[in-house]
Amino acid sequence: MNSFVCRYEAVLFDMDNTLHNLYAARFAAAEALCAYKGVFGDLLFSLMNKDTPTLIPDMLSAYHAENRLDGLAESLHLYETLETACIRPYEKLCSLTRTLKENAVKVGLVSNADAASTKIRLKALGLEDVFDIIVNPETFGVKKPNPEVFQKTLDVLGVPADKAVMIGDRADRDVLPPREAGLSAIHIWFGSTDAKDDVACAETQDGVIRLLIQ
Repeated sequence: MNSFVCRYEAVLFDMDNTLHNLYAARFAAAEALCAYKGVFGDLLFSLMNKDTPTLIPDMLSAYHAENRLDGLAESLHLYETLETACIRPYEKLCSLTRTLKENAVKVGLVSNADAASTKIRLKALGLEDVFDIIVNPETFGVKKPNPEVFQKTLDVLGVPADKAVMIGDRADRDVLPPREAGLSAIHIWFGSTDAKDDVACAETQDGVIRLLIQ
């Protein structure tokens, strides 16, 4: 995939469960931490249902309190280290970001993860130098699902909404809101727990690429 003609002037990506499988990384990290502590319980499942990084300390605190464990600070450090170590990229999509940029397409990241977590994960994915703009909740003071975040991102890139597409796993954040703002959107179904989008749904990484090519 050295070159191709993209139908869009700008391609925006979600990060978690779009460029990598965050669910798998969190489950593996939680399972390893529970094994280390010797107590298996709700931590394995509660972390799967939380997608805001700042909630991780709350989940670990509850796990320690419920099981009368000490060493919360150690557990938090261990969990964060393990989660980062367990991040595995969706290789073709990560490669796609570079291919787009090499072909003069604007590439953006729009994530609800905080800036610190985003930096750590992009480094783990080897993508810290790819994006023309990285948008977190701190960037504009708005976040997904507010459609305004997509328009503000495109304003910075200098690309009209009808020439841009958003790619992500969440229908309520990455698919419907950008369409409301005038963008196209592709649903990453292989990284999603939502029902398939009936307009533009990619069941595989190759499916994403096919939807971008003219």
